[in-house]
Amino acid sequence: MPATFTCPVSTYQQFTPTGGQAWRRKKLTFSKEHTAVVVMHATEPPPLNQFPGWHRAVPYLAKSTEVLREVFPSLLTAIREAGMPVFHVPGLVPTPTPMVPTDPTWEDLQDYRSDQVFPGAANQSDVAAGRTVRRIAASAKPAPGEGIAETSADLHRLAAAQHVNHLIYVGFALNWCLLMSPGGMVEMKRYGYLCSTVRDAILTVEPATDPDRDREMQSALWRVAVEFGFIFRSSDLIRALSPSNSTSSPK
Repeated sequence: MPATFTCPVSTYQQFTPTGGQAWRRKKLTFSKEHTAVVVMHATEPPPLNQFPGWHRAVPYLAKSTEVLREVFPSLLTAIREAGMPVFHVPGLVPTPTPMVPTDPTWEDLQDYRSDQVFPGAANQSDVAAGRTVRRIAASAKPAPGEGIAETSADLHRLAAAQHVNHLIYVGFALNWCLLMSPGGMVEMKRYGYLCSTVRDAILTVEPATDPDRDREMQSALWRVAVEFGFIFRSSDLIRALSPSNSTSSPK
């Protein structure tokens, strides 16, 4: 019998819900042998006193310290002890991409966006300086032998080599990098992967006018649940992967 684990997850009934409840909890069975965790863009938050402009432009940075400290260690330990692969997409090295030719109007529009949209004229120097010293957070560092990918093709090669077809994403930020960056869900779904996430092991970029609300979080979780995969919670996943709750392949 293949090694499996049964875990409650959140799913969303996108068609007309029965009983008036679209979000629902359901225990489903997953394969240990074909599931991996992807740790994506889990970098150490920059010190506020060194790079205040970066914190102004990306308000979730302070919260990421808490997630990295309180969620990542126990979750990744459980994943590794269960023998499941862990892949890393640090996002520290820009992925080279052919660029379209620019023109003065394009450059003016990009300058406007940089000054007035993101990150803001007053924040640019802090963001640029902070990016040069980014490093993977201590609780998210690859263990010996764990694969590191910079592109979607890299991640696909790592996953295919270990017969993985289900990727569970943790890191920052779900509605931005985990969806759209190289190695993110949009590109990996094109290879055929199920792409899930862990609700308390991710954060989202929120509008500057209401950074403490979770409108974007709810929208991003809905998008993952409908388009890509399933929503786990770390406590459920850790419990499901404990030796007493998992089935094992025969030796």
